[in-house]
Amino acid sequence: MTTSEKVSELIIKLKKGKVSQDALKPEARLREDLGLDSLNMAELLVLTEDTFKISISLADAQNAKTFADIITCVDKYCAA
Repeated sequence: MTTSEKVSELIIKLKKGKVSQDALKPEARLREDLGLDSLNMAELLVLTEDTFKISISLADAQNAKTFADIITCVDKYCAA
């Protein structure tokens, strides 16, 4: 399973199915397009760290604005 597929599953789980797989395009904005609020963003960070066994810096987490940004961030930390 790719990073994109795993993160997609996390977002769909987090939004309790209110986000479709089709909405999870690289350019999809986390807040505006996917409807993630501050709490959702914090939960996504924790779920992502647990799933990938990584620790993402707060600065990198705050800079993630799109679905593609999350994938890039996860891949960066997994490679380190």
